[in-house]
Amino acid sequence: MKINSLIALGAFAAASAFAQDAAIPSVYDMCREALDASKSKIPANAVSAKMTAVEAEGVAAQLKAAVEDDPVSAKSMSLAASCSLYVQILHVESETQALRNHMAENWEKRAATARSIEAIQEQIGQARSGKVNDLEAEKAKMKDQEARLQAEMQQNQEKFQAEAAAKEAALKAANEREADLQKQQADLQKQLEAEKKALAEERAKAEARQAEAMNKLNELQSKLIQVTKDARGIILSMSDILFDVNKATLKADLKTSLAKVAGILSVYQQFNVSIEGNTDNTGSAEHNMKLSQQRADNVMNFLVEQGIDANRLTAKGLGMSMPIADNSTKEGRQKNRRVDLVIQDKALQQGAEAPAAAPAEPAAAPAAEPAK
Repeated sequence: MKINSLIALGAFAAASAFAQDAAIPSVYDMCREALDASKSKIPANAVSAKMTAVEAEGVAAQLKAAVEDDPVSAKSMSLAASCSLYVQILHVESETQALRNHMAENWEKRAATARSIEAIQEQIGQARSGKVNDLEAEKAKMKDQEARLQAEMQQNQEKFQAEAAAKEAALKAANEREADLQKQQADLQKQLEAEKKALAEERAKAEARQAEAMNKLNELQSKLIQVTKDARGIILSMSDILFDVNKATLKADLKTSLAKVAGILSVYQQFNVSIEGNTDNTGSAEHNMKLSQQRADNVMNFLVEQGIDANRLTAKGLGMSMPIADNSTKEGRQKNRRVDLVIQDKALQQGAEAPAAAPAEPAAAPAAEPAK
């Protein structure tokens, strides 16, 4: 198996899994299958191979965790390559021990032949001492048998020597191949460590940027705009008082605050913004969804007018599906009528976006009060 074959198949499997409900095995599944197959062929006395198998299991465990986090990340691919190298090393070590075992068996056969000759020679000695009736005939028979055995022994010895030379050559080649694989594995490990360090440094820079931006955004804190932070990033929650009643039109106060937000976003080009429109549970679900989408779209359009790249922005209406307060009270409904700006550094978004909270069960809406 080529070193990069498991990585290539793993990347194809991971990409296809997104489109075909994981119809193709992941790189961890292929690593697991190859590793199990190699372990099943380890000779009982192959201590080196067994130690390598223990190390390989550790890499497989890391690969499983990496694939569950992100099947196509650099970490997953590097660990997949390491797993492939371990499988090849296991194969070489198992094959090497099997060759050594075979050589030991051949030498045992040679020793058995030598013992047979000694037994025959002993019988010849007994014949010479008069313990065999037909001494001359027996001696001739023994001599012929000894000659045959000597010829067979010579033939076997030459065969064993040739096999031993071939085994030694194969063992030398296997050792050289194992050394090469070990070097490649070490190089991949260094590459993985470098990538991990680079990612950690980038994440630290992103967290510092986000903390710095959080301090600037806190200056916008007011009764109408609340600035908080959670796993998704920095949250700017804007009250619907900043919109005309039951409309998506932005009021002047909101435009002023959004202009300041746009100024901060223009400085921090690494930030993406998800604009989420929310309503209370009064009125129909269809009307609330449309109104919340219009408000989110208008906020997004205003930020684009302020020079923010539209590719950094997304707008979605959530209607009444994401309440943050009790809709059975006037105060709770007012809190639920809002537009949230979820701001997060791109480096922190990758592979770390927290799932949205499950929507609360809506209460029955009063029939007489219109949507706000």
